[in-house]
Amino acid sequence: MVLWYIVIIITTVVGLPIALPNLLPMPINPIDYARIYLTSLCIAALAISTILALKWDKDRKLFILCILLTILFNLAAIQLSYRSLETTDYGEGLKEVLKGMPEIASVIFVLSYFPLLTFGCWRIGMEIAFIRLRDVVISVAVAIFLTFVFSISILHSFEPSFMEFFGLTSLMGIVLVFIFTLLVRIYREVEAKAYYYVALFFFLLNFISSTMIAAGITTFAIPLVFYAMSLAAVLGGLVYLYSMDMPIPSYQEVVEEKDRLAELYKKVNEMREVLSIINKMVRHDVKNKLQIIMGYIEVYLQEKDENYLQKAIRAVEETNEYLNKIRDLEMAISVDKSLLKPTNIREVVEDVMKFYNIEYKIHGNCFALADDAIYSVIDNIVNNAIKHGKTERIDFMLSEINGECEIRIIDYGIGIPSELKRKIFEPGFTLDPATGSGLGLYVVRKVVERYGGRVWVEDTKPKGATFVIRLKSKQAASD
Repeated sequence: MVLWYIVIIITTVVGLPIALPNLLPMPINPIDYARIYLTSLCIAALAISTILALKWDKDRKLFILCILLTILFNLAAIQLSYRSLETTDYGEGLKEVLKGMPEIASVIFVLSYFPLLTFGCWRIGMEIAFIRLRDVVISVAVAIFLTFVFSISILHSFEPSFMEFFGLTSLMGIVLVFIFTLLVRIYREVEAKAYYYVALFFFLLNFISSTMIAAGITTFAIPLVFYAMSLAAVLGGLVYLYSMDMPIPSYQEVVEEKDRLAELYKKVNEMREVLSIINKMVRHDVKNKLQIIMGYIEVYLQEKDENYLQKAIRAVEETNEYLNKIRDLEMAISVDKSLLKPTNIREVVEDVMKFYNIEYKIHGNCFALADDAIYSVIDNIVNNAIKHGKTERIDFMLSEINGECEIRIIDYGIGIPSELKRKIFEPGFTLDPATGSGLGLYVVRKVVERYGGRVWVEDTKPKGATFVIRLKSKQAASD
C-alpha cells in the first residue's frame, strides 16, 4: 500500500503542469511535456504489467495481458500522433495535434479498446447465471446517463471534424463502462472487484476525454488532462493490484465460499450453544450429583447401612450416564458431513437393542448416510420410551421413501401430550425432572440436523408415541 501512495503522489505532482499550465509554467513546450508525461505513464504501466503477467496465472494473467495490450496500443498511438509545434498555447496545440493525427494512429486508438472489451464480455458470459436484475438496471442506468451526456455534447459541437473518430471512441467507452460497472456490481462483496475498478476508471476517464474532444472543447487542453488521468488510474491500479496480490475468483467460487463461511458460522454458533449447555451441566448438575454421592457415602461410613452404599452406586451410574449424554452432545456438533457413509439401519437397531431386555420387532430395512452417532440417536429414543414412556414393547419400521430413509420407532407407553411434542427436543426439557437429564432428545435432534435430516413425534394408536426420523438415503447420495 505504501508503494501505491508513492505512485499516486508522484503521478499527481508530475502531472500538475498539464492540469495547471498557466500557474505552473514549463521550460519546454506544453505539448512536448504532455507527450513525455504520457509516455512515461505508459512505460511504467507496461513494466508493471509485464512483471505481473510473468508472476500471475489463469484469469489474472489474462486480465493483465489485456491491460498490457491496451497500454501498448495507447503508447504507439501517442508516439504516432506527436509532432513538433511552435505554439505555446495549450489548447491550440492540442487542437493542431488532433487535426494532424495520422489515420494509423486513429486505428490503433480504436484497437486499444478491444482487448478489455473481449475480456469483459468473456467474464460476463462466465457469470451470466449469477447476474441480478438490480445489477443490470444500475449498469444500464449508468450507460444511459453517459449516452445522454454524449448526445448533449455532440449537439453543440464546436469542431464537427472531430465528431467521426472521437464520437466512435465515446460510444465504445459507454459500452465498456457498462460492462465493467456490471462486473463491479457482480463482485461487489469481494476484493476482486478492484480488477474491474481499474478498467472502469480507465474507460470512464477516457470517455470524458473523447466526449469533450468530440464536442470541440479543447480549452486549456482539458481533454488531455482526463486522458492523462486515465493512464495514471491504470498505473495506480496496477500498483495496487501488485501490492494486494488478489486472485480473480469466479462468482460460483464466491457463492461456494459464502456458503462455506455461512455453514462455518452456523457451526460456531451451535458449538457456542452446546458449550454453554455443557458448562451449565458440569457446573450445576454434575456438581450436585457428586455432592449427593458424597452424602450417601458419608452416611454409609457412619451407619454402615448397605442401602446408602447401593444408593451411592446408583448415583455414580446415573452420573456416568449423564456424562455419556455430554459425550453424545459433543458428537452431535462434530459430525463432518464429508465423512458420512451408507449405514445399515437394521444392523444399528439390532446392536442397540442387545442392551435392552424388552420385546421388539424390526420391519424392513434402509441405508442412510450417517456415522457412529446414529447409534446414540436410536439408543436415546429407545431409552426415553422405556424410562419415561413406560412401554413394554417397541416396533421399528424401516423403509425408503422418496429418496430418504425413514425410521419409525413405535412405542406403546403413556405417550406424549400434544402441547409438549415440540418442547421435548429442547435442551434441558424433561417429562420427569427426577430421573431425566433433558438432553437425550436434544442430542437426537442435533445429530439428525447435522445429517441434513428431520425428526418429529406422532401419536401411536391407541396409545404411545412414534418417533419419525427422515435421513438422506444411500440411493439419494449415489444419484
